[in-house]
Amino acid sequence: MTKELKLAKKLKLKKYRDEFKLFVAEGLRLCEMAVESEIEFGFYTADFLKDERAQNLISKIKSPLYEIPAATFEKISDTKTPQGIMLIVRQKIWTLEEILKQKLIVALDAVHDAGNLGTILRTAEAFSCGVVILEESADIFNLKVVRSSMGAIFFLPVVKMTREEFLAAMKKFDVEILAAALDSTAEIYYKHELTKKSAIVFGSEAAGVSQEILDAAKKIYIPMTGRAESLNVATAAAIIISEFIKSH
Repeated sequence: MTKELKLAKKLKLKKYRDEFKLFVAEGLRLCEMAVESEIEFGFYTADFLKDERAQNLISKIKSPLYEIPAATFEKISDTKTPQGIMLIVRQKIWTLEEILKQKLIVALDAVHDAGNLGTILRTAEAFSCGVVILEESADIFNLKVVRSSMGAIFFLPVVKMTREEFLAAMKKFDVEILAAALDSTAEIYYKHELTKKSAIVFGSEAAGVSQEILDAAKKIYIPMTGRAESLNVATAAAIIISEFIKSH
């Protein structure tokens, strides 16, 4: 079990998540969502098993599970108040073809904030979207992203691409590229008519969508009547995705 404990601790770092193609799910609710995923192994504490819901979760997991002392669990946990359950999950590899089957494609261009990225993943999964992660965005298997996705990460079709690969793929499969941008040439998002498969690109709050993407995209924006200059990117994504799925 020492080997498993060391690996769980290593997975806090992106380089090891990339190397082993594994990530950590921690907490009762998140681990319940992970049951249908490929679980390598996991840990729990004696206190965790005092709850009937926790016992039910443990009974569903067929992979190796190790009971460890609470003090040991705290050393490998990334949360301030651990619930006493952690699963090591295999990263699912999706293909571009699977992304293209979804109702809408959401592309994230240098979205650095893990909380925002996870929230957008949650929204995308709720509306049956496929997601493309472009350069400089946060790692989707970052512990904070996994938590803020509220389990969407286990079901959501996601691929990573460079901007160049993304633009080439969208052109090849005749996918319209839309970019959320505060620009005088942009169209109000709900006035844009979807006539074919579309990909909506959201950029970082600081810099917005990269010029490389903007040059190839139709720009859209959310009109606002208050004094705020812009919306949080996760909020903007929820508004636009909801509207576009409805119009489909």
